[in-house]
Amino acid sequence: MLITSSRKPSASTRTLCKLLASFFNCAYFNRGKMGMGEVLEHADTSPLMVIGEYHGNPGSISVYDPDGFCVLSIYMSVWTSDEPYCSPGSAETSLEGEGELAPVLSELLQMDEDSSAVQKIIISDKQIDFLEGERVLFSLKIRSHRIFHGDDS
Repeated sequence: MLITSSRKPSASTRTLCKLLASFFNCAYFNRGKMGMGEVLEHADTSPLMVIGEYHGNPGSISVYDPDGFCVLSIYMSVWTSDEPYCSPGSAETSLEGEGELAPVLSELLQMDEDSSAVQKIIISDKQIDFLEGERVLFSLKIRSHRIFHGDDS
């Protein structure tokens, strides 16, 4: 997966992109003035995650398949811990959860449940928590989401 943002992201959006990239063990790509077609070319055969903004803060996540079709759209707000956090780099990340979003994100991110993983992503349809050990580092509070299937128009 490749992560990018809107064209002129705020500092908080760039920070979220980098945090997500460390948890998903993927690359964050600074989009600059590139259009979506050019960004999709950089993603090659992997999904593309675009972090959008609402009033200067991260406010949405859209995930596109390699053909450029939106497969998932999430409107959210972000909560971050005040405690400092250093990314362990390429640490194993486990994904677990329930509800409609968990299997979709598991497939897109190609992650499974692993109780020995240092980093964990806990998913429900209302919130996604990102943990290191037992400590919640940041959360995405989901306002709404939509999963697009091949027959959606």
